Amino acid sequence: MTINRQSFWDQDTKTGLWRIVLEYQDKRSKALDKNNLKEESFREEIYQVKSQALAQIDQLKKQAVVNLEANGIRVFEAKDDNQARKIIEKLLEGKKRIIKAKTNAFGEIDQKGFLSDKNLQETDLGDFVISLLGEPEAHPVLPALHLSPAKIAQAIEKKYQKKVAPTAKGVAEFARGYLRKKINQAQAGITGANAITADGKIVVLENEGNISLVSRLPQTHIVVAGFEKIVPSLKEALMVVQASAIWGTGQDWPAYVSIIASPSKTADIANETVIGAQGAKEVNLILLDNGRSRLIEAGFSELLHCLNCGACLNFCPVYHQIGSHYGDKYLGSRGVVFAAFSASFKKAKSANCFACTLCSACLENCPAKIDLPELMRKLRTLLEKEGLQTRENEKMIANIRQFGNPFGKIEAGKIPKELYCC
Repeated sequence: MTINRQSFWDQDTKTGLWRIVLEYQDKRSKALDKNNLKEESFREEIYQVKSQALAQIDQLKKQAVVNLEANGIRVFEAKDDNQARKIIEKLLEGKKRIIKAKTNAFGEIDQKGFLSDKNLQETDLGDFVISLLGEPEAHPVLPALHLSPAKIAQAIEKKYQKKVAPTAKGVAEFARGYLRKKINQAQAGITGANAITADGKIVVLENEGNISLVSRLPQTHIVVAGFEKIVPSLKEALMVVQASAIWGTGQDWPAYVSIIASPSKTADIANETVIGAQGAKEVNLILLDNGRSRLIEAGFSELLHCLNCGACLNFCPVYHQIGSHYGDKYLGSRGVVFAAFSASFKKAKSANCFACTLCSACLENCPAKIDLPELMRKLRTLLEKEGLQTRENEKMIANIRQFGNPFGKIEAGKIPKELYCC
């Protein structure tokens, strides 16, 4: 495996992660009970919603574009990350104060220097913290889970000369005051979407309340989302929202759910519709491909069932050892497979494709029943055809062909120099 052992998470981080994970498992069970949901039947429903939507995604996308634009939302389709960046730069011309809420799709297109002249400010607490410390995201839902409140408080004091209590509450209170000023000054806001309906609605869930502010207070709202977020109607969208909350954080329901059907408007004066009341004057949706079509064509469409809840990581033994070094733009097996089609097979290898143990903990914990172990097997087959095996695998294959076993020549009474595990 191509893993640098110096990049492994330390023991304190691993211990803290297990505490969070076990608490999450209990919360998830209670949330399902509170909603009177049977886990396996609900997972099957989500699987059917996503698989049926993907089976007709071209038709649903056409319907969504027509209906969203009829509602006054501008829709742009970006074939790759470069095109998406160009669209965003065009939409932000003349604007210098930009705020952003959590959006995993934006992470696909982000690169060093992008929007560096726009004073881009993260508003999600976890993203704000990792940006402050220059750390990589550790989890799609809890990006700063590997950082202690004391370490975060020290970083805040160093950068802002502000003494902050080394507690979760102390950090959150500082961020509320600091970020609220940035939000009030913003000219444009960038968010993601949890679901998009073919009848023309964008659905976003949150707990902090920052996404509501980011999408409403600035004049311009930009939504970045993969086209796989499209489902037929609000019925399916709200099922996705509920599953995302239960499997993401163990909540029975998010604190907020926004349904955005158009820019803000009013008809209170003379019954004449005026666009731009107290919310955004313009809403722009960027539907991102960036390898998704190639995933579908190659028989990996199941990966696009993903809700970005992070449940696949919570019990993954590889993730618990090497954290954000497992995957690429997305973490874990999902990130490895996505990298193969959004970037290259070489990128999938360097994202530690061969580190996966195929233990199926991800499958067992996925609300959309994505068979990530099977997708990893298929991807490894493709990598093998391209000659992208690890050195260890190459040695085992050569030994099997020459000696009939993966260890090489066996001498009586001697232990092989190298022992490999399948």
